[in-house]
Amino acid sequence: MSDSLVCGRGGSVTERKARLDEKSSGNTAKSDTQTQPFALRHCSSLQEKKQQFADSAAKHSEKMSKNPFSGGFKTNAASRLAKDDPNYGRPVAGSKTERRGKNAARHVNAEVVFLCDMIHQEGIQLPDGTAVIAFGELFQIYTRISNKLVGMLLRARKYNLLTFEGETLFQRRDDHVPIKLLRPIQEIRAELHEDQDFDVGVCHKAPR
Repeated sequence: MSDSLVCGRGGSVTERKARLDEKSSGNTAKSDTQTQPFALRHCSSLQEKKQQFADSAAKHSEKMSKNPFSGGFKTNAASRLAKDDPNYGRPVAGSKTERRGKNAARHVNAEVVFLCDMIHQEGIQLPDGTAVIAFGELFQIYTRISNKLVGMLLRARKYNLLTFEGETLFQRRDDHVPIKLLRPIQEIRAELHEDQDFDVGVCHKAPR
């Protein structure tokens, strides 16, 4: 029996084998052409990721070495800031800590303005444009809104917006103590409103 009869319309065994070999060699070459760029890209991508991870780890280690609250803190006299340095005792510029500090200063500023407004509206008006109110009366009004009255009074006095006697005030004992604005309310509003970029720990500009 001939090869053509065995293979039917596919041709002889020799011809069919030759076609299979040719097809196989073509697929192999095509496969090598397709997979080689992918392998190179995969390898390149892996190297980039490893480098990015190494850079990130190095930056984190350097940051922790300067953080006194971390386990990786390293004391280095050369890297310490002098007390007369403007950045001494301040958060790193552009950090989340600095942003939180500025937001807190903005919030305190709003409460100080509200306190001064309340003294002006509820207190006794004076000829110089200021106002005065007793601590006991102010306490009854303000504590319905906030429980930070004494803290806000101390803050406002620190920036020369108002004044009162004593280091701090206590309910009942100091109800009679007068609290007086040192500047007209219009001037306070204008100054606090103009200062939109609040510094960390500072509720507004110091009086000129």
